[in-house]
Amino acid sequence: MKDIRRMLLIPLIFLLTAVFCFSDALTDGIYARERLMQVYRDEIATASANEITASAIGEWYEIIETSLFMLMRRTELFRGSMRLIITDQQNARCMLYPDGTFLISTGLLDYIDSLLFTDISGSARRIRSFNTERENFFAPIAAVYAAQFALNYYSTAQNTALSQENISTIDILASVLLDIAGYPQSLLEVWLNRLVAIQKDSSTARLFRSFETKGVSAQDRLDQLYNNSEAVTHLYEEVSGVLFALQNRKGTADARTVLENLLQLFPDSLYINRLNALISHQAWLASLDKRDQELATILPAAVYDNAAVFSFFQAADFMREDEETDDEESDYFSKTMPAKGNSKIYSQAKKAYNDYLSLMYEAGTASSYAHLLASSPLAHERATVLSIAEQADLFHAGADDKSARANYAALLYLVGKDYTKAQLLLTDCLTGSAKKNTKKLFLTTGFPADERLIRCNYFRILKKVKDKTGAAEERKWLADILKEPEEETPIILRNVSLDTTVDDLLLAWNQPSTIIYNYYSERWLYRLLNTEVIIRAKNEGGVVLQISVGFPSSLTLFNDIRTGDTAEAFEKLCGKPLYRSCDALVYHRKGNVLHVIYGNSKIRNVTIRKINQ
Repeated sequence: MKDIRRMLLIPLIFLLTAVFCFSDALTDGIYARERLMQVYRDEIATASANEITASAIGEWYEIIETSLFMLMRRTELFRGSMRLIITDQQNARCMLYPDGTFLISTGLLDYIDSLLFTDISGSARRIRSFNTERENFFAPIAAVYAAQFALNYYSTAQNTALSQENISTIDILASVLLDIAGYPQSLLEVWLNRLVAIQKDSSTARLFRSFETKGVSAQDRLDQLYNNSEAVTHLYEEVSGVLFALQNRKGTADARTVLENLLQLFPDSLYINRLNALISHQAWLASLDKRDQELATILPAAVYDNAAVFSFFQAADFMREDEETDDEESDYFSKTMPAKGNSKIYSQAKKAYNDYLSLMYEAGTASSYAHLLASSPLAHERATVLSIAEQADLFHAGADDKSARANYAALLYLVGKDYTKAQLLLTDCLTGSAKKNTKKLFLTTGFPADERLIRCNYFRILKKVKDKTGAAEERKWLADILKEPEEETPIILRNVSLDTTVDDLLLAWNQPSTIIYNYYSERWLYRLLNTEVIIRAKNEGGVVLQISVGFPSSLTLFNDIRTGDTAEAFEKLCGKPLYRSCDALVYHRKGNVLHVIYGNSKIRNVTIRKINQ
């Protein structure tokens, strides 16, 4: 047990030593997690002693990873490192610890399988989709712990029970996370009904003792969740609205207002503080002249901004010859320092980062924070920029998410420190693959960045180091991706496609389940089709701008392709992906751009847009 503890603490001590000298917020975040984790060290050590490999649970591993990816990464709850411990224990156990370690026991997986085999034995259709049944059983269980993590409902005291109010809030947020992640509605209610039955049977109640909540039965939780249905709907609309603003860079001001209100309710929430930091940084970037930014900041979130790609590509393409050969340090600070018009926005962004990073260290977020500090009016803060970015890069070395590495490379260029190293780092971002840890399981971080923005940065750096051949190749790649399509053939889903009018949409699909409004667009949710349609603002035509189809859905995309089909079947029709963006592989098809998210090698979500919109 001592050896296990030593293995857990050595990386932490290294990181503490590395960051202590340059940032109070980052140090506070690491110590905050460590203090909370002290309560669980013995528990994790015991579980680790019985840890088994991913192969020992067969297809369950892909199901667990996919579900946690949808709940943690797609919701933008957390992009940091997450270790998965699969422990060989008869009792049902599941837990998400304060440092992001996720624990699950074989006893829970075995129970799920035994119950499902009994439930679906008479249904050939459900037997064929057995892994989907497994995931729908597991997802609400995981969502509850994801919600606890999001709200930061942990204590440094041993055996501290959650209050009834905390449990109710966790269930509300768990339901919201499931909805945002794209799961069918009412999965949490189904799980709580099952837990009611489990707790009534003495034998199963004993196996599920770790799922007991002191003073609050499963029936109490279920009743309270039904009573809180309006709160669930309201919170979903607010959080999903913030995510829409973040991911599309529209409605940032409204999103900041929503987050300010949510922070009044949940001041210590990791989730709300993280979203606030990212939205506040977006507001800061929007206040700057793009010509002064030179290189794109890569936020650790799935942000799709076609206008920014065009802007940074053109800036790099028109880069002057004398600028390419100038060896003097670029004065990035003088061009982006806070001025009278945006100093308040900068201060708000800096505070938002400090608030989040003092609760939890996350490498990608630390790297974008370093990018923000490069514009700081305080010299001692600017002096820490490269140290923060370098340590963030080291912490995320080998991860799928290249945000930290891309930002470190950008800062090396912007402060004129090391153009060659910046080039090498971006080369790795574009060509390197995630390195698997053979001793421990870590959940994928996803690839939230838009590869095109990383390539815009790469293009500019190649010109700076006078790699004319490489720069020409990169320019051609970007120009080909961004050029107007030669043909535009709409992808029609039950008489609806991009540019369909609102009247024709209503005629084809009837009224949506929900409409969520903002100044720029309307989000129409069709629950029965598991589809979201984005409508342009009326002053911009009021037609369909974007369609996102989740899994499962009865909609057919083309040639009988649906969500749930394999990547192989999809790529037979669309070819290989052109680039990565927002956790998706991106394909072009007859003037349409398709963002496809895969889970367990199956299509989980398809978003259809027009190229260059």
